[in-house]
Amino acid sequence: MLKLSKIAGSLCAMAVLVGGANVALADGMAKRGAAPAAVPTSWSGFYFGVAGGYQWSSIDVVDPRFPANAVDSDHSDGLVGVHLGLQHQFGAVVLGVEGGWQSSLRIRDGDRVLCAGPNTGLNPTAPGVVSNCHNEFDDVLTVGMRLGWAAGHWMPYLTGGYASGRFEYRARTTAAVVGPPAFPAGTEFERASVRQDGWYIGGGFEWQVSPGWTAGLEYRHYEFSDETTTTFGAGTTGFPQGVAVVPAHFDTSLDTITARVSWRWDIPGRAAARPLK
Repeated sequence: MLKLSKIAGSLCAMAVLVGGANVALADGMAKRGAAPAAVPTSWSGFYFGVAGGYQWSSIDVVDPRFPANAVDSDHSDGLVGVHLGLQHQFGAVVLGVEGGWQSSLRIRDGDRVLCAGPNTGLNPTAPGVVSNCHNEFDDVLTVGMRLGWAAGHWMPYLTGGYASGRFEYRARTTAAVVGPPAFPAGTEFERASVRQDGWYIGGGFEWQVSPGWTAGLEYRHYEFSDETTTTFGAGTTGFPQGVAVVPAHFDTSLDTITARVSWRWDIPGRAAARPLK
């Protein structure tokens, strides 16, 4: 009888414990060790960031009167930039607008090619004396749209819009020129620069590293409208600085690939993004 009474007492105690646990859970207390509810990823808000990478450009410059004497010089160099944007998430679709500025590091000139004589680099009036000519990309301003697909912490996207790029042309003597006018070897005697309107298209992806911070990779291709400007003397004898020399027609395109880091902050009062299904 003593054993039966002990067993009955133990069963009663277990029933009380189980019943108390059920009452506690019914009152809304979470089970010990339960995982917290996942917070949905949001891509909406303003963002600002920096970028760095590489650019390669194709730049053709020619005096329209002498098309056979074009200076076709490519330029590749490091690239840095900044960007500012605003985007909003509609379900899984992310739509936004972004403006930015990117500049070559200008560590190296464009490819040097042989051009006409020192009387002008583009106009072959002294074909017996050769010069080195090169073209280079300086910087580009952009404003355009972004269309992305929110996939949790990742977002692939497409981008495109307006671009304004600045390019340069320069000519130097390859050897001393007796003249007149006379030039020491390596003298820059002629230059031109132009800013061209155009467009860009590209794509990339971003990853939310932590709340408010994203990192990504982006590729863009740029095309610019042809522009004709004037070359000017570079301050040497016979080519005073600022004096117009010959016309110069620019035909350019540009490609860039950059790594980006951005900081984003939500729009005040914005409703939380719905979790992706």
